[in-house]
Amino acid sequence: MVRRSLQILALCCGALGLIAPAQAQYRFSAEALFMDANNGGARPLLNGPDSISSGGNTGFGNGYRFTLGGTYDAFDLELSAARVDNLNYSSSGTLVNPLIFDDTATNPLFAAPPPNTLAFVNSLYTAATTVAVEDTESERLKAGATWFTNGTLSFEDYQVNIGSNPNRNQWRFGLGYRQMRINGSNNVGISGTFDALDTLTGAAPGTPGDVPNNALTNDSLTGAGYSLFSGLGNGYDASSTPPTGPDTLLLYYESGASNALNGLQASGGYSLTPDSPVDLQLFGRAGIFHNQAQGRVGEYLVGSVNDDSVYRRTYNSSRGGVAFGGTLGAKAVVPLTDYISLTGGYEATYIANVALASSQLGGLSNSPIGVRRYTVHNGDKLLIHGATLGMTVTW
Repeated sequence: MVRRSLQILALCCGALGLIAPAQAQYRFSAEALFMDANNGGARPLLNGPDSISSGGNTGFGNGYRFTLGGTYDAFDLELSAARVDNLNYSSSGTLVNPLIFDDTATNPLFAAPPPNTLAFVNSLYTAATTVAVEDTESERLKAGATWFTNGTLSFEDYQVNIGSNPNRNQWRFGLGYRQMRINGSNNVGISGTFDALDTLTGAAPGTPGDVPNNALTNDSLTGAGYSLFSGLGNGYDASSTPPTGPDTLLLYYESGASNALNGLQASGGYSLTPDSPVDLQLFGRAGIFHNQAQGRVGEYLVGSVNDDSVYRRTYNSSRGGVAFGGTLGAKAVVPLTDYISLTGGYEATYIANVALASSQLGGLSNSPIGVRRYTVHNGDKLLIHGATLGMTVTW
């Protein structure tokens, strides 16, 4: 990021060097950014009485912006580079009720306590409903499973704008090129004791009337699209007699998304108090962009305690689309000397039709013939807003 910023500023210096020094005015500003991000609401991951969501509001992240500009006659040229990192979120908790993997959640034998199911298409469901192998049992995690979600987001913003000279009029208008980059990752984990109850009687492993196999077999898992990543590769056991079981099982889902937006924008601004000791300014930018989005999803099953098998299935996807974005803000400029000013303000950037990591599990689906597929979900909305504080040097 620093190298990219220096390259942009070097180009900026070259461009501004074409302006005759005797008639031009230059400026350079450095700002600290303190931003929060909201991706339009948390996404539910469970159907049932318990609740797990990913995404939502992040905590405040920090960043910076460098701007180099110059005015000549009636025109103004400005280049800027900004980055905000550490836009993070996390949550955790415990499931009061069981988490059922298959299609037995509506079975009256398992109605109390009311169970949970995963709220997105997943390969574990396919494995747990394998005909003549797993379909006589209700595979699940027992009540009391623990869960966590966490994620992170970064934002980069590069702009080249040309417009009217802000020193000649309270109003200013311009056109420009803007590139924005949005990258993120999201992780979801649910860990508990694996169990398998008979669908006809509700019998638990080892109790009277129990019918094997009391497990999720390796063949069922690999047949559903998982591959063995590490460990013995013998599936997972629900037997109540160690060392065979019961196994502790972690359901882990990892997703990521990156966006590269490039497009044109219009900009405008107005100086409310140009002749006062504190100049209050309003500004706005809006544009249309091409967004090249890339996404990835990983499904993992991680055994522990009585089993060390780890299975995984991964997906990747990319596609282009049209995105819209804009920024509104207010800024106060306080001159300290004839050449140095202190600046501070608030701004908000809104972007529509981007891919966020917390939404990518929703990109999993089944084709009409039952083939699992993944298409990057690029219809999300993102709001990044917060405070700025900086200093401008003019010469």
